[in-house]
Amino acid sequence: MSLTRLINLRILLSVVVIMCLGSFFAIWQARQSVEHEVQSSFNLAVQLFDLSFKQFAEAGQSEQDWLRHLSALRETRHLNLALENDQGEQVALFTEPTEDFYAHLPRWYVYLVMTEPLAVDYMLTLDDGRIKRLVLSADPMDEIDEAWQESQAYFWSVIAMIIVIFVAINLVFHSMLKAVRSILSGLRQIESGQYGLSLPQFNISEFDAISTEINSLSSALNTARNNNQALARHSMQIQEQERRNMSRELHDEMGQSLTAIKAMAVAVRQPAADREAAGTAIIDVCNHLSGVVRSMMRTLHPLSLTDLGLGATLTDLINEWQRRDTSVSIQLGYDERVDTLHPEQAIHVYRIVQECLTNVVRHANATEVIIAVNKNTYDDGRCLVSVVVEDNGIGKQNNNVQGFGLLAMRERVESMGGDFKFESVSGVGVRVEAWIPYTEKQEQNESEQD
Repeated sequence: MSLTRLINLRILLSVVVIMCLGSFFAIWQARQSVEHEVQSSFNLAVQLFDLSFKQFAEAGQSEQDWLRHLSALRETRHLNLALENDQGEQVALFTEPTEDFYAHLPRWYVYLVMTEPLAVDYMLTLDDGRIKRLVLSADPMDEIDEAWQESQAYFWSVIAMIIVIFVAINLVFHSMLKAVRSILSGLRQIESGQYGLSLPQFNISEFDAISTEINSLSSALNTARNNNQALARHSMQIQEQERRNMSRELHDEMGQSLTAIKAMAVAVRQPAADREAAGTAIIDVCNHLSGVVRSMMRTLHPLSLTDLGLGATLTDLINEWQRRDTSVSIQLGYDERVDTLHPEQAIHVYRIVQECLTNVVRHANATEVIIAVNKNTYDDGRCLVSVVVEDNGIGKQNNNVQGFGLLAMRERVESMGGDFKFESVSGVGVRVEAWIPYTEKQEQNESEQD
């Protein structure tokens, strides 16, 4: 069911309930009013009649005198007078309204509002000694007619008010639903990947806040998509660059070294060759090749990470960087408990530290680098490995622009459900923090066996 139909249905049910309660209240109020008005008029008429009847009866008047005297009560509301004739029939003294006069009144309304009948009898003694019976009774029909007219006015005013409210509510909800449809259209566009579109501003503050948040979300998704595309292109460029470097190193180092070994082997076969010198040269070339192979293997994947652990691998990495650049002092603070970290996460820690050192050497112009790798256990049961790399370099000039190295580190950390933080102060240095969920080797092994 649509929201419009649901709202209209609830309004209709509310109107029915209001009309039922209003009808009950109006009928009850009309009955009370009729009863009170008729009772008051009847009591007043009885009091007046008792006073005049007592004085008039003592004078011994004729029937005509009684009729003239009773005609003074003709204008009294809600009152009927009937005189019993010689045949025992009651004859109305005044002309009463016929049933057609009250035909417009609904019978059910008359039935619900009608009060208990009120009547009193008086015995009149005429001057000729005859005794006649006078019946004084209450007639509520005139008051019921007035109550019906008031009830009609009340109900029509209620209906008019309900119609106005219904139209106003529908106009408001139509405006709101128009905003909702616009928001849904924007969400469908975002779902289809059209992140560049933005929702308009709305007059309703709540919808305008939703529109602002959706526009911010769309902008963030668009930025993330652009970053991912740029990072993917950069990753492919790095991959191709690594392949070119490897090809060049194989050609320059391996190819030349193998050619040298082959030439020295051919020379050894000559009778006058200096075999000892040739052997020494071959050994030197092989040692050089061994260093080249280890460097290439370290670049592709640090084998010592599995054999010796994360701590020894990071120490070897730092020693290698310090051998390349002796002007930078690198200090490592390592928590030995991190050695139980699963290799799948340990390689990410290694790559983060490696990327940070690369950025320091290339861009920071720093003289000191502090690295801290710790295992942190919290009261809520969480266990995280924290990586903090801080230097005293020149800092990053524009923190809003992040290079591919930082984007790659952020993607690496967030892909494991961690948090990444980058701080840079110009002239002070850079601080990189990463928190990664900690998983023990044993837990990983057990899960893999399961």
